[in-house]
Amino acid sequence: MIQAPTTFTDRQKEEAKWEQFERDVPRGLKPGNPYTHRPYPWMLYKAAQMPNGKWAIAMERPLFFGFRDANEWQRACEMADKFTFDCQRTVQTAEEHARAREEGWRDTPGEAMEFRAALDKAIGDGAAVRNYEDRNMSEKAKAERDAAEAEHFGHLGEIPEKPIRRRGRPPKKQAAAV
Repeated sequence: MIQAPTTFTDRQKEEAKWEQFERDVPRGLKPGNPYTHRPYPWMLYKAAQMPNGKWAIAMERPLFFGFRDANEWQRACEMADKFTFDCQRTVQTAEEHARAREEGWRDTPGEAMEFRAALDKAIGDGAAVRNYEDRNMSEKAKAERDAAEAEHFGHLGEIPEKPIRRRGRPPKKQAAAV
């Protein structure tokens, strides 16, 4: 059985001051920097759409095989790295963490994918409800809907209401004081 030395060098004592775990210091010395849980910095994830249309939180670097030259492969690797970098974010404080969660960032990759799936489902359900309700619309209302969709790019979840024009006398103008 090996006995722990009873005297330690100055170097061993100094190294022990900087260690966190007892396993990393010689027997008989205590670590000077014990481990404490630090929640931040914390990495968050957000799902994004890849060029092939699928949702992901990271893109794998491609293999070299199949590219015409090294430059083309390098561009593909840089694109994969940028996609992965854009889907990850590191927060430093609890306030920044709360703000990022409001923006759609999630704590784990699985949560990020589930959040994106739930968001897509909510958008699809909203479109289905609108389409179901649109079947009972009058021709004038359908024309108004088509006009609103023509001036808006992408999916329009709700048609903005047009103000109702009131008939009757116009309001009296007040005389300007001269």
